[in-house]
Amino acid sequence: MGILERWRRRDDEPAHDVVDGPPGPVDDEPVDEVATRPLTGEEEARLESYRLRYDKHGIDPADLASIARSWESALDRDDEAEAAEVVTVVATAVGDHLVGTGYRWVVSTDPFGTDLAVEPPRRGVPVVVRTLVAVRWMKRERGWLEGVVEHLARTARR
Repeated sequence: MGILERWRRRDDEPAHDVVDGPPGPVDDEPVDEVATRPLTGEEEARLESYRLRYDKHGIDPADLASIARSWESALDRDDEAEAAEVVTVVATAVGDHLVGTGYRWVVSTDPFGTDLAVEPPRRGVPVVVRTLVAVRWMKRERGWLEGVVEHLARTARR
């Protein structure tokens, strides 16, 4: 059974393993649950400090195109010294954009750690936006932002 299926499975439903290939140690190990909690005042303040940087980057979180332009501009500069700033501000803007479509900011804890995330309005897997953005920074990925964020917004409305 895949990790997403385990997350989606309700605790009161029996597991139905799907064999995708030969069984291995990962298939036999239980996956910890994904837990979320509301933000503390300190975490809210941290988000607000990131939001204060939007103007510097030309970002309006309600305007997905402005976030994408900021991202592409940062890639053009390719300045590793600003990587943490770009990832933090763009991730916060993506999260705020998704909040405008019904998501909510939470702290998510999963088998990989604890981080700020946005959670869809209905049951679903929280999106750790910093990881979403950081992985793409490492690959210097272009043209992904609008399509991915629009997809996440659409799935929240289902």
